Amino acid sequence: METNLNEWPPIDGRYEVGNKTSPVAVCTNASIDEIKIDPQKIAIIGKCVTENIGIEKMIQNIVSNPNIRYLVLCGRESNGHFVGQAIESLIENGVDENKRIIGAKGNMPYLRNLDKETIETFREQVIPVNLMEETNGKKIEKVIDELLKIRPQKMKAKGIKIEKVEEIKASPSYWIEDPKGYFVISLDNNRKKIVVEYYRKGKLNKKIIGNNAKEICDTIARLDLIGDFKQTKEHSMYLGRELQKAEIALKQGLTFEQDQELKINKVDNLTQPEPIDEYGWYD
Repeated sequence: METNLNEWPPIDGRYEVGNKTSPVAVCTNASIDEIKIDPQKIAIIGKCVTENIGIEKMIQNIVSNPNIRYLVLCGRESNGHFVGQAIESLIENGVDENKRIIGAKGNMPYLRNLDKETIETFREQVIPVNLMEETNGKKIEKVIDELLKIRPQKMKAKGIKIEKVEEIKASPSYWIEDPKGYFVISLDNNRKKIVVEYYRKGKLNKKIIGNNAKEICDTIARLDLIGDFKQTKEHSMYLGRELQKAEIALKQGLTFEQDQELKINKVDNLTQPEPIDEYGWYD
């Protein structure tokens, strides 16, 4: 009985699906958008920048499609994660009793969200093809063409069914005023600073000046300015959102108004953006 691929792949991520019956999957590591491959030649192409959660998601998408037998590793490594090396180590050595990939060089090569059957199926199913640091799509596609000439032995077992995590529809809560006080956020464009005024019982109590959202959030927490009440968490997350918006507006020269969406000018379609990569991305 053939595996039903209508809803494949089961795990969300930054990837493009091609020919679902192709035996080739492509992992571009930290390179995104710059590597172009004919989608009819490959089942899936996507990035992977971490040696733990990133690899876990990739494995789940691969083992749920038994047609995939080759995993082409190409593109640039994300700094310090050694994803390509971790994948090859996993296929060669497996994991230890703590689900740490044996021989992986990264700091956190643990596959704690996968069971043994899934890990072992991946190791049996996939042959890695190491083209690490190669970003030339034509060169990569030439290797893929050679792989497609080989008729890989089909997996005896059906693809593993990956259970999807329950999706919860997001909805807002009814807003309750913090009994301890409230914040008014603005920008001082002359000084290039974010300004947070803290009011207690309707009177200005403190004025915090900062360069970015993180240092202001840390200061508010250190001064214990948020009340301990039913919506403490909601108010903390609200402040984080608004301060991050203020930081973006400050850095990009945008108009900031608390509780309003940022007005961002559309990018000129004639301008070709730089290829995205996550080489310097850290977990």
